[in-house]
Amino acid sequence: MSITYQLKSHQRYNQLKFAYVDGHHQCDFALHKHDFAELFLVVSGSGTHTVAKHEYSLNGGDVFVIKGDVEHSFTSVDELKIINLMFDADTPFFETLSMRQQPGYQAMFKVDPIARQSAEYRAMLTLSPSQLASILELMAQIKHEYLAANSGFDVMLTSLLQQLVISLVRLYQQQNEELPQTTLALSRALVFVEQNFADTSITSSKIAQAAYISKRQLERLFRQFLNTSPNHYLRDMQLEFARQLLCGEKKATIQDIAERCGYSDSNYFSKCFKQKFLVNPRNYRQQFRT
Repeated sequence: MSITYQLKSHQRYNQLKFAYVDGHHQCDFALHKHDFAELFLVVSGSGTHTVAKHEYSLNGGDVFVIKGDVEHSFTSVDELKIINLMFDADTPFFETLSMRQQPGYQAMFKVDPIARQSAEYRAMLTLSPSQLASILELMAQIKHEYLAANSGFDVMLTSLLQQLVISLVRLYQQQNEELPQTTLALSRALVFVEQNFADTSITSSKIAQAAYISKRQLERLFRQFLNTSPNHYLRDMQLEFARQLLCGEKKATIQDIAERCGYSDSNYFSKCFKQKFLVNPRNYRQQFRT
């Protein structure tokens, strides 16, 4: 049975679900998993990274994104130095809507970590020496802000993480121009949902059309990689957005929020919201205010 590491044991600040950790492994690191997502960069050294029984060689410049519930380990370690960025998997504090609407982001941060669990998956990011030097400069700034915790450090960290992520996604897209068709299709589908989830006319057929695959293929990909259906994924995104609006826009009516989240019927919206969060929208807003 593997060990499960928790984000709270690494956090320096309770209000920020994030941790920066330097790792210097001189021996193998046993099979483990986390309750958080992790982006790690190999600074130097070498080893073998095992993800759900699939092995990947590790060398300087390699970048991996790992989902928290995935078992992985490091073996054949030789002076392996890595930088770990740990963050909440469900709501990464640096993530923005425009970021989620990039196919490269969906591929690298959403699809790839799942794909590595089910098969040997060769799409990955390896930085050149000059690219690694540039990314390490950004990492140094992130580390400084994280440790110094000067006034407004959380804002600075958010900005630096966004810059880091977009830089990595651009490099990933350049290196993986011929991504697996399943990755491309699912990434296109996820981007389409991000861009159109508030449209009351959105359907699985339209999502499939945007991804250039059949509806049956779409449903298979969502079940295989996300363990859900396109309709349930869409509904979860709509309701999560509604929850944010209820907390942030106090003057908006329930009908307004329902319509902005893709529901023309506020009663049906309230029913769906209660099924997911076990409380209706009006009471949820009241609980948040108190």
